[in-house]
Amino acid sequence: MNNGVCAVTLAGLLLTTTVACSSGPDQGPPAPGALTPGTAAITINDRDLGTITSVGCTSAGPLTTITTGNENSGSTAVVSNADGLSAQSVYIRDLGGFTGSYNSDLDGTAEVTMTGNTFVITGSADGFDTERPSFRTAGSFEIKVAC
Repeated sequence: MNNGVCAVTLAGLLLTTTVACSSGPDQGPPAPGALTPGTAAITINDRDLGTITSVGCTSAGPLTTITTGNENSGSTAVVSNADGLSAQSVYIRDLGGFTGSYNSDLDGTAEVTMTGNTFVITGSADGFDTERPSFRTAGSFEIKVAC
């Protein structure tokens, strides 16, 4: 009977050791300029809005849709990797008092770079200040998102 208890205990220890060893290595801090996966850092009109933890990234073919925040306050960007990285569209919803959009080949500008696993989308969008919605204005943005 003692041999049976020892065998079960040994099997349990082996299983625990296997599970402990099967977890990946500690990720450590992200590379300089990169963010922790699942986070975003957004700057609107030179105003740092801090870290956002509500992030979604969905890929379909060469397009990646990147969302931050929620329906009322956040951003949605579509990035293509078909021929290098390019921003197809950026929509900003009431972030830092600005709502606006960029669409490829229309008003505004946008560039996309990668730092590690972090998309960095910078540019300008046409829109309005939420305190003065009847007056059109341009806004600058930097959206960093780690998928």
